[in-house]
Amino acid sequence: MAMADAHNNHGKTTFFGNDKGLKSYMKFEEKLKGALLAMTMDGLVSRAATADEFREKLKTVVDAWFGIFPNWPDAQTFSADKIFSNPQAGNQLIRSLIGVR
Repeated sequence: MAMADAHNNHGKTTFFGNDKGLKSYMKFEEKLKGALLAMTMDGLVSRAATADEFREKLKTVVDAWFGIFPNWPDAQTFSADKIFSNPQAGNQLIRSLIGVR
């Protein structure tokens, strides 16, 4: 899971000095963008919705997922930190990924 990898690799480097955290975070953003667009394709949220509406619906989906798979505490912590605990930062991330208002 991209969120768990991003959480676990934050601040780490490879033996050759490459930033593992950056690579993991970029993968997280790619997967998040895909999930947000999939939510529109599934009819969970309108493509014209605001970033706040996307974040609220994403919270519902993520909470359901963690209810089914509770053994991903690193992913749960990462999602709370990056998307849900600070609504303005979460909305900005969503805006930057899919270009909503």
